[in-house]
Amino acid sequence: MGPAGLEALISQYASEIKRHVADPTASADAQWQRITQALDTVAQQKNSYISGLYWHTDLEGAKKASAETGKPILSLRLLGKLTDEFSCANSRFFRTVLYPNAEVSAMLREHFVLHWQSVRPVPVITIDFGDGRKLERTLTGNSIHYVLDSQGRPIEAFPGLYGPKAFLQGLANAETLFRTLAGKN
Repeated sequence: MGPAGLEALISQYASEIKRHVADPTASADAQWQRITQALDTVAQQKNSYISGLYWHTDLEGAKKASAETGKPILSLRLLGKLTDEFSCANSRFFRTVLYPNAEVSAMLREHFVLHWQSVRPVPVITIDFGDGRKLERTLTGNSIHYVLDSQGRPIEAFPGLYGPKAFLQGLANAETLFRTLAGKN
């Protein structure tokens, strides 16, 4: 059901989502785990209940949605997967700081078709404490947001990390460029 399916889930579980957003320390009981797993599976983003964004993982599907809606594609290329707790450090920043920002998530939802693609597995470092304890974490990872036209051609790129204000300005400029180029080969 795509974005409509995500909207239906978010609507159905609105009170549970609101409770967990208001109190992030609330227990993650079996019911909440089931809800977040369903949301994340549909949205294709870890902790999607915070941003409410739907992501295509198939570029052809994103191109089709772009052509149907007249919206540009925002395509995130990252190390690891946006659905993983420990995707690259940059994408974790996007998931926890950038995408949950109310203005950013509204701009993305209303003006862009979202797509992500894993470029390769995320680098992982393991620290063995020698007493049976191990700490595994991902290392830094480069990522880039491309703005694509409906044919999948890049028209803008945002490498690295951006704060919400700078990202919003870049998105607005890219959308203007997309509209200017529409219909031109």
